[in-house]
Amino acid sequence: MISMKHPQTRRRLGVAAGLAALTAAVTACSGGTSVGGDSSQSAASGGKPQGTIRLSYWGSGKRVELTNGVSDLFTKANAGVTVTPEYTDFASYWNKLNVQATSGNMACVAQMQGRQLNDYASKGLLIDLEPLVKSGAIDVSQIPKNVLDTGRGIDGKLYEIPYGAAYDSIMVNETLAKQTGVGLPAQDYTWDDFQAYLKKAQSSLPQGVKAINLGGGLPNYFIEYVQAQGQDLFNGSKVAFPQQTLVDFWNMWESARKADLTTTAQEKAAEAPQTEQSFIATGKVLADNKPGNQLGQAQGALTGAKAGQQLTTVALPSGSGPGSVLFTSGFSIPKSCNNQATAAAYINFWVNDHEANKLFSSNNGADTNQKELQAQIDDPKLDAATKHMLSLFKQIVAKNPPTVLYPPGYQANFETAFTQAYQQISLKGASVEDTAKKFIDNLNSALAAAQ
Repeated sequence: MISMKHPQTRRRLGVAAGLAALTAAVTACSGGTSVGGDSSQSAASGGKPQGTIRLSYWGSGKRVELTNGVSDLFTKANAGVTVTPEYTDFASYWNKLNVQATSGNMACVAQMQGRQLNDYASKGLLIDLEPLVKSGAIDVSQIPKNVLDTGRGIDGKLYEIPYGAAYDSIMVNETLAKQTGVGLPAQDYTWDDFQAYLKKAQSSLPQGVKAINLGGGLPNYFIEYVQAQGQDLFNGSKVAFPQQTLVDFWNMWESARKADLTTTAQEKAAEAPQTEQSFIATGKVLADNKPGNQLGQAQGALTGAKAGQQLTTVALPSGSGPGSVLFTSGFSIPKSCNNQATAAAYINFWVNDHEANKLFSSNNGADTNQKELQAQIDDPKLDAATKHMLSLFKQIVAKNPPTVLYPPGYQANFETAFTQAYQQISLKGASVEDTAKKFIDNLNSALAAAQ
């Protein structure tokens, strides 16, 4: 049975608040023994699920309905088991989780993302799930290795089982692309190819439409650019990419901006955060970097604004390495959990049960279970936008995208600071070289302090 709470509106906001306090406060509760005497070893020994577990996750509306529906299926399959859900919007979720972590009161099944994972794993709050995998308590045989590895800490241990994978794409107005004669970017195109593509398109675009939305301040764009150079973003808790790579990235965007290929810095800063009001969804740009799962939302808005225009998505530019990066969501088990065996059974059920996967249907990123992913792609009732999103994810995974391991303090010290740093360049004329050096120096200092 499931106890219910009122859902709250989900907002995609920064989650930096509270992480500094978490670092200081968890020292006393980061030991290896969980409350109630359970350990990852006892959980790995298996046994019939029993008793009550708490499940914490972010979401609202349909997400809550589907998540609790999966829990219903689990409890029906395991008589006597109770799953108590706790959910809130994305930003509030991390603030609440920080409070729970400091008091040793995290839910037995706690939702995680790769970018926040090491804020908790590095403090000794989560169990290593590898013993559960080796014992068969959690079956990950249908999750590709490069996807599973996004759930590892910087120490190489497995702390999260990813069930949903998001990815960025280049969203393109296919109608305008055909009208300008450039079509879609070629297969395996590079960043240099992309710049040439944008320049060619701009000369034939309707007045007031730009080839690309200004992207110099988008953290994901830079992460993907680094990977395409065959470089690592981090080495443990230090910046691994050369300063020149950041200089090249920002110079590339400044050249495009000054050549009038992009929206202006002022327009980008004022752009509405909602997908439906974005420049790509209102027909103001030919292309933009957008999450692959936003295609349906953007297309719906564009159909209303510019009837007859069609959007699609393609993978990011590549280079020495693949340019696409996966951003996964999954489940972790804290050491404070007193029912780790049932928590493990719940995660295994979520990842592998056919009815559970069919019900949730990639609602929080593409299904990481490749067998279940294919079943969803093959569903004749699946809408075209979701089918394209899932199929593109499958293609990206087949190209073996690199795994980015985000150090403790990443979320609090990288993303907002990156956007602000580029705005100093594009809005205030700051030196690219000086800004890049300052950003990297400040980031290294902040990551060192987060240890």
